[in-house]
This record gives sequence, structure tokens and C-alpha cells, in this order.
Amino acid sequence: MKPTNNFFALALLSGILVSSCSYASNNKELTVKEDENCDSIIQDTLDKPETTTLTMTFVGDVMMGTNVPGNFITPNRGRTLFQDCDSIIRASDIAIANLEGTCYEGTDGEQRKMTNPNTYFIFRMPGDHADRLAEAGFDAVNMANNHTFDFGMTGRRNTLQNIKRTGIEVAGLRELAEGVILERKGKKVAYIGFAASCTKVLDMLNKAEVDSMVTKYRKKSDILIVSFHGGAEGTAHQHVPRKTEYYVGEERGNVYEFAHHCIDMGADIVIGHGPHVPRGMELYKGHLIAYSLGNFCTPYRMGTKGITGYAPLLEVTLSAEDGTLKYGQIHSFRQQQGIGPRKDASHLAAKNIRQLTIEDFPTTKLDISPEGALTVK
Repeated sequence: MKPTNNFFALALLSGILVSSCSYASNNKELTVKEDENCDSIIQDTLDKPETTTLTMTFVGDVMMGTNVPGNFITPNRGRTLFQDCDSIIRASDIAIANLEGTCYEGTDGEQRKMTNPNTYFIFRMPGDHADRLAEAGFDAVNMANNHTFDFGMTGRRNTLQNIKRTGIEVAGLRELAEGVILERKGKKVAYIGFAASCTKVLDMLNKAEVDSMVTKYRKKSDILIVSFHGGAEGTAHQHVPRKTEYYVGEERGNVYEFAHHCIDMGADIVIGHGPHVPRGMELYKGHLIAYSLGNFCTPYRMGTKGITGYAPLLEVTLSAEDGTLKYGQIHSFRQQQGIGPRKDASHLAAKNIRQLTIEDFPTTKLDISPEGALTVK
């Protein structure tokens, strides 16, 4: 993002203040007493630091196509998947996605057995698809999810190396890549990702690990982003239940309790994904919680019809001083099979999240317009 140039605004203000000193007016808002030092007023205004903000974009699940099982790859090898949204992503200071699956060349790695092919899939995106993420403008991806181990430790390491090859950072992997620290506008921004009931990732069900990681990265940063892959899956699970959720026998966490706890521990914003559908948002102690951004770019092997096809892109502007939300925008996209997210002029994703927010968090101080504008009440 380009820095704001306030030269002309300050020059205008200086002129107003100087004029005020030499012109007596009955209007108290325009009058400066004759004994006030106008030069001092102008200098104080010039010396006052501009409030720094950071603009960030977040999306949910990204699985750009898989070559196993079968061959579900777009004809253009993903080159047009992000064409409707890359300008928004590249314009932000930091952009983060959840990488739902492995991504590397070759066939190394032990393939996870699908106990029930109707409810569980495995994903391996071709290695060149990592370049699509970099071209779109993403700075970091989360790998704490239930598909990062689809091809064992070999597949995980290959994916980590391939993603980092493009310059994108990776978070969420215990020991391998726990967190990310990015510097923007002189501020250090840390990002860590958690998941529930997943192998060798930062575990949102392990309170000691959550506390340890949040404390560790809070000390290293000015702004701390936390994401989680949790909550039950599917259209029957759009609402945040404020209790522990389960899906196909797996514990998927109490996402409400987790998000609040992370902010209490020092997180500035908490971003959720995992249910494959959007969920509501909440402002807690001035900090934004997005409970699920659903799917974003899943052209094959995931649902793209109805609500599962809603693909919100969340753009937020935070105070770089305390991480509180200033304002934001839910950009609405809809997925098409084999194509990816495309602009949705009817704003269905934003309207969906707005309604879920009203129903699940009626007292929150977050307002979402039908077009997706986020404002603090």
C-alpha cells in the first residue's frame, strides 16, 4: 500500500491557523486568541505522528486442483483462477490463505488411506500451482489443517519447500514452520495457525500449546494474527454454537471459546476456516473474529453450489498501534466448477455473513452492510 501524502492538507491547515491568528471572529470554532503562538500550533500539528494502519486480506480454503485421485486440473493450470481478485490481494499489506492440501511435483510420500471416500478426500496440487498463489499476491499460507498430511511427512516437507520457493511464508506446522513474522510499515506482524484433530500441526485443542505459541509470537510482534481450522463441516453448521463441535467422530473444537481466549492472550485478529461454509463475525474487545471464511478457490473435489460456493474475501484495516479494527470490506465472489472465484455483483457472500452475524452475535459492535462494508458501531 502506498503511504498517504498529507503535504497539501498540512499546508492548508497552516494557512487556516495563520489566518485565524490575524482575524478576529465571533465564531469560537474559527477564532484563535491573540496571545496564542500560532507557530507553535502549526509545528505541533506537523510533529504529531500520523496514525499508522495496516490493510490485510484473508481468504478461506484454497485447493486449486488435484492430480490424485484422478486428474482434476484446470486447462490453463490455474493461471486464471484468481483473475477477479488478485488486484485486491496485491494491494493489501499482508494477504493470507488456508492451503487445503499438499502442493509439490512428483509422487513422493505415503498416500493417506481414505476410510470413507464419500466423506474424506486427499489432495495433491501440482507444484507449479504454488506460483499461482505468489502471482495472486499472497504473503503467507496456513498449513494447519486436515489435508496437510495427505502424503505423510514427505508430502508435507515437499509442500513446505515448494511454497517457500515462491517467497510465500508458511505457518501452522509444529517444529517445521510454526509461525511467520513479516515487517510492514516499520511494524512486525506475526501470524500463527492452529487446527483441531490434525497430525503434527499447532493444536487448538491443546490449551498449553495455544498459550505458549500466542505468548511467544506476541512478544515478537506489534500485531498478531491467529487463524484456526476448526468447527463442524457443511451447510448444517453455519452457526457458531458456543460449545465443542464434532464431525465424523472427530473433535473440531469450541471455536467461540478458542477465539476469545486468543484475543484475551494478545491476538489482534482471529480468522477461521474449516466448515466449508461462511460463518458470522464478531467484534470482541475491539478486535475482529471471523469464525469461518468458507471455501475460496476450490474448483474441483469440493462443493461449489449454493452456500458452499460463496467465496468471501475479507479485507480489513487495523490500527498498527493496538490492532483494533478500523474498517473493512467483505468482497463477494462465487465459485464455478473448474474456474475459481468470480465477482458476485449481488453480494451473496456478504449478505450471508451479515445475516449470520445478526443472528449469532446480536449485541456485537460490528456493523456489516448488505454490500459487505464493515464498520464499528
